[in-house]
Amino acid sequence: MYTALLATLEEMPKFLRHALAGVSREALLRMPANDRSHLLEHLWHTRDCDTDLYGLRVRRILREDRPQLEPVDVVAWLEARGYESREGDQAIAEFEHERASLLSELRALTPAQLARVGIRADGTEVSVLDIIQQLALHDQDHRQRVATILRGFMEAAVPA
Repeated sequence: MYTALLATLEEMPKFLRHALAGVSREALLRMPANDRSHLLEHLWHTRDCDTDLYGLRVRRILREDRPQLEPVDVVAWLEARGYESREGDQAIAEFEHERASLLSELRALTPAQLARVGIRADGTEVSVLDIIQQLALHDQDHRQRVATILRGFMEAAVPA
């Protein structure tokens, strides 16, 4: 099961690279009718979640004893990090690099390490394995949303 979970995580950068190959900057920034975020925001958000949310939490739990995991305002990243002024290809390249690094660490974890926990702001425990599963669900959500946006763009381009 764990190997399959990691294989799923490995697919996300490949999906983004393939799905968005040749997509213009204009299209990356176009606000879709069927989503609240443009494609460029999806790219940078996905990349930043690996380093500044999921990966960060996994690493903290592995090195600290029951760390407090404060909420992260990922919605603020769009403006604070200037996603709209950045390049999509750079986001994908950085995401590929960061995900490969994270996967290398995750492949080496023992069952005891996967069971280590951090404490959420509401006081509940979350294990390293829980966070990895949340990351896979996060990938799945963005994968579906990106595909839906692209499908919407294609349908809008087809004359009636």
